[in-house]
Amino acid sequence: MTANAADKINVCAECGGLLRPVGLKTVTHLLKYELARRLENGTFWYCPGPDCDIVYLRFSPHNASQTPDEVFRRDDIKEHARPQATGREKFVCYCFGYTVGEIEDDAAEGISAIPKAIAEEVRAGTCACEVMNPSGH
Repeated sequence: MTANAADKINVCAECGGLLRPVGLKTVTHLLKYELARRLENGTFWYCPGPDCDIVYLRFSPHNASQTPDEVFRRDDIKEHARPQATGREKFVCYCFGYTVGEIEDDAAEGISAIPKAIAEEVRAGTCACEVMNPSGH
């Protein structure tokens, strides 16, 4: 795909949400194994829409159209990633699996152990947001 065409890919055709570019490494690690093994090179986009079934779009390097070569949906993502989870089930920390609900419970009990645990892991260099977070950030 040309750089000009890549610059124009910014809105999800299904939900109308803004797409974000995402790296091959992230997509490879979060797609189910059978899809990741046959994944081809290209430009990848992530749809963060909580109600959208689309998670990733792939455009091949020679695709100058607005039509993706592949569309990856919620069912194509490994269970642990859950990119469109909402409410208490939404991940705050993909690297270590902490959800909104767990952090709310932690705060309600006055413990605040989870933020400390995340900070310690980040300082130790064990976080991998660029891989574990479906948005690649």
